[in-house]
Amino acid sequence: MKHTKQIVKRTLDLAMIVLLPLLMAEILIGQELHEWLGTVMTVLFVLHHLLNPGWWGSFYKGKYTPSRAFGTTLDLLLLFDMLALSVSGIMMSGFVFRFLHISGGMIMSRRLHLFASFWGLILMSAHLGMHAEQFFPLFRKLFRLKEKNAAVTWMLRIVAAAVSLYGIYAFIAQHMADYLFLQVHFMMFDETKSAAVYFAETVAVMCLFAAAAYYINKLLRRAGKKDGEEQSGGQILKAVSFTVPALVCVLVAVILTIPAQSEPWQGDSAGGTSQPPQSGQPERPTVTADDGFILIRGGTFTMGSPEDEPWRSADETQHTVTVSDFYMSPYEVRQSEYADVTGGNPSDFSGDDLPVENVSWLDAVTFCNALSEKENLTPAYKIDGGTVTWDRSADGYRLPTEAEWEYACRAGTVTPFNTETSISPEESNYYGHYPYEIEENYFSQENLTTKPGQYRQTTVAVDSFSPNAWGLYNMHGNVSEWVWDYYGEYDASSVSDPTGPLTGTRRVYRGGGWNDFAKNMRSAYRAALPEDKGSFNLGIRLVRNAAGGIGSIVSAGVENNTETGGKILIAFFSWGGNTRGIAEEIRSQTGADLFEIELVTPYSGDYNTVLMEAQRDQNIQARPEIKNKVGNFEQYDTVILGYPNWWAPIPMPIASFLEEYDFSGKTVIPFCSHGGGRFGQSLTAIAKLVPDAVMGEPLSVHYSGGSSLPDDIDAWLKINHIK
Repeated sequence: MKHTKQIVKRTLDLAMIVLLPLLMAEILIGQELHEWLGTVMTVLFVLHHLLNPGWWGSFYKGKYTPSRAFGTTLDLLLLFDMLALSVSGIMMSGFVFRFLHISGGMIMSRRLHLFASFWGLILMSAHLGMHAEQFFPLFRKLFRLKEKNAAVTWMLRIVAAAVSLYGIYAFIAQHMADYLFLQVHFMMFDETKSAAVYFAETVAVMCLFAAAAYYINKLLRRAGKKDGEEQSGGQILKAVSFTVPALVCVLVAVILTIPAQSEPWQGDSAGGTSQPPQSGQPERPTVTADDGFILIRGGTFTMGSPEDEPWRSADETQHTVTVSDFYMSPYEVRQSEYADVTGGNPSDFSGDDLPVENVSWLDAVTFCNALSEKENLTPAYKIDGGTVTWDRSADGYRLPTEAEWEYACRAGTVTPFNTETSISPEESNYYGHYPYEIEENYFSQENLTTKPGQYRQTTVAVDSFSPNAWGLYNMHGNVSEWVWDYYGEYDASSVSDPTGPLTGTRRVYRGGGWNDFAKNMRSAYRAALPEDKGSFNLGIRLVRNAAGGIGSIVSAGVENNTETGGKILIAFFSWGGNTRGIAEEIRSQTGADLFEIELVTPYSGDYNTVLMEAQRDQNIQARPEIKNKVGNFEQYDTVILGYPNWWAPIPMPIASFLEEYDFSGKTVIPFCSHGGGRFGQSLTAIAKLVPDAVMGEPLSVHYSGGSSLPDDIDAWLKINHIK
């Protein structure tokens, strides 16, 4: 019986050793198989402890030698690490534990899971090295030796040394230190390496730490045999064995939960350097108005983006524009300033020095007028219902035109960002896991000039980071900023102080926000929403005339009436099932018709493959062919539109659907499932594709929504007047 138990224990141990490198290769084996193998590993780990009750029974008993203290510390760290892996894995599960409908904490779970995975590799390898002598009889049987053989021993030592040296190389080549110390937030993979090379490197790293633990343990055993040491230091070693793992766990928990406001990047002296303007462009302004606004001296520049700029949009046509002098605030409008003028604060995040957000374009022009009146200036705008008239001669506060905003943002640069480099999360507040061009380099990041970094998940103070070359803070990131213009194609004939189309249904906003990918913070990127809609990442930056303009501009907006009636269609595209589940819950509460957007050529069922397919389609703005049709689309007055947030905008099948039908006069109410970026720029994409539709209040759902989903949907439907 005892012999059988030993065989079972060794079999379990060998199974876990084999599983370990497989689990480190999620990108190669796919998410679903990774989850199942992770579940198997957890079960084996539990069985391993059940089959070793003696360890628990003598856990705190007896004397502690240096070797035992070392082993106990490793074992406790490994135990905590496996618990962290199991819990975070269940939290993120999209297959095995999907039935639990867990919502919330996904970003933290991902960071913890990746961190614990690499420490688990080291700790489990070290644990193996600590108990390597238990496997020596297997080696003797393999070489058919009845007793120790010096030649075989030395041969094994030489092999172990060679493999360990290769392990050092692999440890460096795979950038494992970055994972161990929370420098990266998702798995990188060099696609130039074959699967065999990747597994060989992982096994070599395992051997490296197993060998290190084996020889450290041998040295500690010798140290423990010194006269009197075991007796005099036993209690101290025992205390250390339990204190160190506990302190490590506390330290990791603190690091993982440090709030963004305590990061060292905040403030005027934060990282990032402003680049000098290019030759021939105005130097950095030094003149400021009494209110602290900076004089932006006028000039001529190329507005839009070149055709070879990665991730440009078709509406960024390059053209030459001249702007006159104007004053611009170096900062986004603070919440304290907005509340002082209006008496309210609509922001999702709270803090006097944080930028105000969740304001509509109409809120923004109303604030401009109120601030002007408070400071005895002539208001720039006359607001009469849905008609706003801009008095260009007024000296009051106003929104910049789209041309003024891009001119000031670029500050003499012609590159995608005013830093003249691929902007980093240390230079701007955005979804730092997704720097510029990450989409096509997600699995192999050697070609990225800026590596993934921190995602703060909140706005930061308006004076955070270094300003651009003209002294303007956060032109990229933190919150997007409303401009005056209606959205439309650029008018190449309007080259001097252009103000955009006279009519339209969407207003432009610029700069990108805290939850945007870097590609949507480019100097030329254009976003648009109805003028009566706000967002949690959309704020205000003010300007004033440096000299009086001439004439007035009258713009008549389109009233966005979300009172809905008639028949309702729920149309959705779903890949992993989260969006489908949300759509079915909406149908259960509304009784509306349900239509799933299905493709003639479906995307791959493998998560890693579909990531590449999705970014490829978005990059080329593909329109995948939809195989099914909506019967009698004209009968529907309201379309509730669902989709997953893929790479920040909408999946391209949604674009195919929106372009296939006439949405004029219909109400479109979007909902999306996401993993942390909320809507990204998906609302802008929808607004541009169906400019003649009314936009309802959107709903973002974290993955599948969890147990609160029915109540969340009920409240959302009431906001949109859906019975």
